[in-house]
Amino acid sequence: MIRIENKKTYRGEGVYIGRPSPLGNPFKIGEHGSRHEVIAAYRIWLWRQIELRGDVYRELQRLADIAKQGDLVLICWCKEQGRDVGCHGDVIKSAVEWMNRQDSSAAAQTRGRS
Repeated sequence: MIRIENKKTYRGEGVYIGRPSPLGNPFKIGEHGSRHEVIAAYRIWLWRQIELRGDVYRELQRLADIAKQGDLVLICWCKEQGRDVGCHGDVIKSAVEWMNRQDSSAAAQTRGRS
């Protein structure tokens, strides 16, 4: 299971995804648009990073491997528990889950050919 926690209140172990981490959102609310707009811009940016297969992709792969083994906690400043407020962490969570589904599909296809 992947969950997102707020850096201000969470005291457990996890992976920090805020600025300046490789997965930090380069788009800022106010400067680059509303919360919704900067999350949408982040989604586009993250997909481009996945296509480039660089440092951001490798970090997502690392998180996907952790998630395969058990729980993964993503920690950022903007996630508000108990409120349905969007966060770039939601995009990261979806990307990691997508990567793991892709790996599972590829493994199933390989087993089917054996």
